[in-house]
Amino acid sequence: MQKVNDFVIIGSGPAAMSAAIYAARDKKAPLVLERGNMGGLAATISKIENYPGFIGTGAELMQTMRSQAESFGTEFGYGEITKLTQSDAGIDLEVDGDEHLLARAVLVATGTERVRLGIPGEDLPGVSYCATCDGPLIRGQNVLVIGGGNSAVQEAFYLLKFCDKVTLLVRSRLRCDDTLRERLEHEPRISVELDVIPTKIEQADQELSVISEDGRTFSAHNIFIFIGQRPATAFLPAEVLAEDSSVVTDKNYMTKIPGLFAAGDCRYESVHQVVTATGEGAAAAVAIRNYLK
Repeated sequence: MQKVNDFVIIGSGPAAMSAAIYAARDKKAPLVLERGNMGGLAATISKIENYPGFIGTGAELMQTMRSQAESFGTEFGYGEITKLTQSDAGIDLEVDGDEHLLARAVLVATGTERVRLGIPGEDLPGVSYCATCDGPLIRGQNVLVIGGGNSAVQEAFYLLKFCDKVTLLVRSRLRCDDTLRERLEHEPRISVELDVIPTKIEQADQELSVISEDGRTFSAHNIFIFIGQRPATAFLPAEVLAEDSSVVTDKNYMTKIPGLFAAGDCRYESVHQVVTATGEGAAAAVAIRNYLK
């Protein structure tokens, strides 16, 4: 007979690690499954300043959380969940399209994933979605950042560590908070171009060019895209999802499917902050403990 896991956590960001720490200390020995780099998008944040008791990079914080979860007995594995269904034996997880895992309880803590522009040239070398990952490779080069929200502006400031000038291409108007807007006004190395709707990205020699809908062309050596995020929930059945693809839960973080829970940025009406994600992960772990009893 196929082994049934007590508790499987999908994802490895703040909500997942917090839940793993709580569950492992409670001797539930959770299995954490991640499809990419451990830590999720939180690990790509260049600087975290609003997490109580910690200031540093997202990678540093997530490594600390992972080490703590591992010290209590959490098991880690890699694999992409391609389908989730309810069965008589529990919750069936299809991994990488062929392998199957069974679990009595599952916590979906997959967070969000980067939104793509959906235009030609987006996959060219030199186009990136992670300043922390690729920033050190652009020393002394010209950079374009596409986006006008908090993430785009924060990453533009981070990229100044490696280059002398950043041009921010904004679709309509800046949507960042007032603090970041004020910092932009006093930073001459970042220029802002408004009403830029990219239609394609082209490459010529050593440069990349963004072609705008109105015919304008913006060229640089590297392009970073930060236009938003969406819940990473494509593998879940529609019955547990809201219109925006986030996961709908009750006050105990459980969905309509018994044994299926969700926490963190993928959950409906999440605040999308590291500190709230860790709180939701802890609360969900407690709810799952009670469910398994």
